[in-house]
Amino acid sequence: MGESVHRKDCRGAFCAWHVHQALGPCSTDYCANDALVITDREGRVLWEPDPRQDSIINRTTKDVRFIAERTLQVLDFMPPFHGRGYDSIAPAQDVGVDQSYVSRGVFRLSQDGRKVTRDLKAARLPAWMVSPRAPRPPPAPALPAGPRLLSPVPEASLAKAREICGDDHTVPLHHECHGDTCTLLVTRAGTDEGNCDGFVCPVVLKNGQVRSLAVDQDLSVFEEVTSTEYVFTSCDGPYGSRGSRVSFSRLRPDVMAFTPTQGLHVNGAEPYPVRQAATIKAARALAPTAHADTRIHIPWGSDAWRDERDLALAWQVMRVGEALWLHAKVDDDVVVPFTQNAAGRDSDHLELSVSPGSATFKLGVLLEPGGKLQVRRWQKWVETAMKEEDEAFDGAEGSWRRNRGGYEVDLRLPLTAVRAPQSPLRTGLSVFVSDADQAGKQETLMGHQGTLYFWSEYPPSVEEYRRAH
Repeated sequence: MGESVHRKDCRGAFCAWHVHQALGPCSTDYCANDALVITDREGRVLWEPDPRQDSIINRTTKDVRFIAERTLQVLDFMPPFHGRGYDSIAPAQDVGVDQSYVSRGVFRLSQDGRKVTRDLKAARLPAWMVSPRAPRPPPAPALPAGPRLLSPVPEASLAKAREICGDDHTVPLHHECHGDTCTLLVTRAGTDEGNCDGFVCPVVLKNGQVRSLAVDQDLSVFEEVTSTEYVFTSCDGPYGSRGSRVSFSRLRPDVMAFTPTQGLHVNGAEPYPVRQAATIKAARALAPTAHADTRIHIPWGSDAWRDERDLALAWQVMRVGEALWLHAKVDDDVVVPFTQNAAGRDSDHLELSVSPGSATFKLGVLLEPGGKLQVRRWQKWVETAMKEEDEAFDGAEGSWRRNRGGYEVDLRLPLTAVRAPQSPLRTGLSVFVSDADQAGKQETLMGHQGTLYFWSEYPPSVEEYRRAH
């Protein structure tokens, strides 16, 4: 327990501070108070929230800075799903796409700094968050929610369920059939199925065969039957309470219940499902669009970045045949293409780091005059470390073009270069844009680190999902 104080930024007569007070053990995984404090340049406190006020910053706050002399911007970042293990600020369930979220708050200080007011008009959402979405596929037919016996349970099915679940699992809680596939949830007599000391055993029966759903029987308990899914919760929360979740489709219990990707916009790429189609146009219609447009997305050069008009990135990755395509749209107020007498890193370009299996390499995607791309391999993994190099990357091709707010890039990479035979389902990928508002000077690097998933179909089967993880 204790208190820590960190100065976040100063502008004019005022400074903003983050005060963190640890409270010690409690019923959640993290117990602390966080608050914004405004002082003058000598450190005298001018404003701090009282218990009835919004503390403005919290454990998800990642960036606090003045964007004008008496205007403060606060960025909060909620991370994506990161696997099993409870985290109260991270999503509890893998839904197949990145779930991270960036929120922006703008606050005005009074002339004397003794009053702080939230400016709702200034905290505008990015255009991609408010623009009309592409049409989404129709939802699956709704089924009655809640566990129930939607069809009689044959004694033979109960007998097969006991083979997997144990002889004490004799009470059918839920049963339904769709086509030749039936799902049966059985439990012990007298068990409270919703507690972490009780367990509902889910099985799928098809063509005379029985198998268990992919639920960890040591940790997971039944939570609910929604109109579309079976939901189970792992008891990996504080003190053995409920935490992370997994769900399965009711119509197709052998398939993961994932978010549709058509027309989807996301803040990151962890994970990023690679959609596949016969044409680039069809594949792009299916692929989610990942956006980078805040200081949170800048690992280097944030002080040189002004706003999303100075630099912002939106990209999609998709598979067409035996090629991986990247489409990137860059907002850039000053476009500086590559010239032969300049270093590639000192012009506007993309940087891709690809990690198929245990190998990793880094590509520089340069904007040549005339609309062609030059793709260079700048680093590769050799034995125990990344080694610098600068050579053409065979098999890569593409084009770029200017648009009203910057430029767009379409890049084709051979699928064999980005998928490893020993781990074909997943590949690490980072996509960054490098900004150089004047030739010879790299100013800002913005983008994402993520993981591509090459599912045979989307959503993937439960069996394929388990192999990938």
